[in-house]
Amino acid sequence: MRKITVIFLLFIAGLAKGQDKPEYGNNMISFTPMMIISNDVMDDDSDIGVGFNYERILNNGLIGIKLPFNFSLRNSGFYYFMPTIKLYPTRQGIVRYAVGPQFYIAGGKVKHTTTESYWNGNQYIYNETTHSDNHTQLGFMLNNSFNLTIAKNLYMGMDLGIGVRYYDSEKENEKDHNNFETDVVSPNVQFSFSMGYRF
Repeated sequence: MRKITVIFLLFIAGLAKGQDKPEYGNNMISFTPMMIISNDVMDDDSDIGVGFNYERILNNGLIGIKLPFNFSLRNSGFYYFMPTIKLYPTRQGIVRYAVGPQFYIAGGKVKHTTTESYWNGNQYIYNETTHSDNHTQLGFMLNNSFNLTIAKNLYMGMDLGIGVRYYDSEKENEKDHNNFETDVVSPNVQFSFSMGYRF
């Protein structure tokens, strides 16, 4: 019985050692084909974007610094930059979870469409007007991510950030004009999917 136990333990140790053998690169460059983010300055309180990311793994695989840059598909010229510090409790491997602080910086022009109607005596006439205004936004989120290294150099990841947006330049102006009736701090949620190359 003792021999069987020793053989079993050696087998488990060999498996664990075998899982740690692949040496994954410390650099990840990826493309984000889909990013969804809540943003109440958009006409329907959400935005969709695409972007690029760079992540560098530090401290023997325990810490990652990710620099995602996304462009809005709904408002050309509006961007999101969300640098993230990722903490990997189990270092690097095939499937890994990471958590950490994510900073939120966004800016650019936002297009708004308004419809006005008036009665001309016979029917309602509708006029649609479009205008743009500039926004700068700052916030903070807690990022949760799952990384999947399919092959040594093929990487996929999903990120979910939950937090608050505490500054919006346009809302600050409204707040000043409306005697502090506008609430500047608002909840913020973002989800993104990315794939790329690890080296």
